[in-house]
Amino acid sequence: MSEKPAVGIITVNHNGADFIGEFIDSISELDYPNAKVIIVDGRSTDGSREELAARLPDAHIISCDENVGTAKGNNIGIEYCRKQNLEYALILNNDTTHHPDFLGTLMETADDRTMVVPRILYYQDRRLISTHAGDFDWFLGLFRNTYNAKPDGPETQRRRDIQTASFCCLLAPISVFDEIGPLDESFFMYYEETDFLRKALDQGYRLVYEPDAVIYHHESASSGGGWMTPFKQYYASRNRMYLVRKHARSRVRYALFTLYFWAARMASFPRYFIPRQRALLKAQWLGMLHYYQGRMGRTLEVQDF
Repeated sequence: MSEKPAVGIITVNHNGADFIGEFIDSISELDYPNAKVIIVDGRSTDGSREELAARLPDAHIISCDENVGTAKGNNIGIEYCRKQNLEYALILNNDTTHHPDFLGTLMETADDRTMVVPRILYYQDRRLISTHAGDFDWFLGLFRNTYNAKPDGPETQRRRDIQTASFCCLLAPISVFDEIGPLDESFFMYYEETDFLRKALDQGYRLVYEPDAVIYHHESASSGGGWMTPFKQYYASRNRMYLVRKHARSRVRYALFTLYFWAARMASFPRYFIPRQRALLKAQWLGMLHYYQGRMGRTLEVQDF
């Protein structure tokens, strides 16, 4: 048995056939000696679950009877890690590829009070950053200093402590999930990581951006492809309002956020009349409506848009 800490690599899959082959090729080449792949499959119907089982025979596959989303799916994987007494969990999107040493590099930075994320580059253009790792403005509900879609360069290759990050890839000690609790499944997907990391940092955990670990990401591949899709617009609009409400320090602060949020939506309204943008407009307003109706969790699928 390796002396390296045991890591559970958790990936949630739902109809990922378009990119799952490259993920399997990449994960098979990892050089970390003490890792267990855990696949949470949300009732895939495109053959991706069967391909994962055939090509990763040592992986543990948990089959669900519905599309559980990333929040619940990762909770299921984390619970399995806990039962197997694994020391760390690596939450990893199934639309990523990786350098063989990326997990070992993350582990060199992690400890029992430190979570770590890598430098994530666009798969299609590896000169650009594809990550929301950075800061978060809790008054306006906006990511700050993330360098997302910016050119990779000296500033993005500097290790630093950060406030939030995407769960596209996150290495964390199992102890943080024991202390903080599971991801909030009301989000279904998008912003559940921002919520969780805020609570973890409030309890004294660190979140470190480790640029020497590198992965590549098919942006929004599981939500229709491209930087913004109607599916992503819907859940991001709904969940952003829910997130800020959860963490607002007062009713006045949340009221001010609400005024800003509505004003920003109204100001951007005209640009959505471009034909290609109308689906995004509909998704945005539907997400906001469902938030006010209390319709959280899984409500719509990619094919609903």
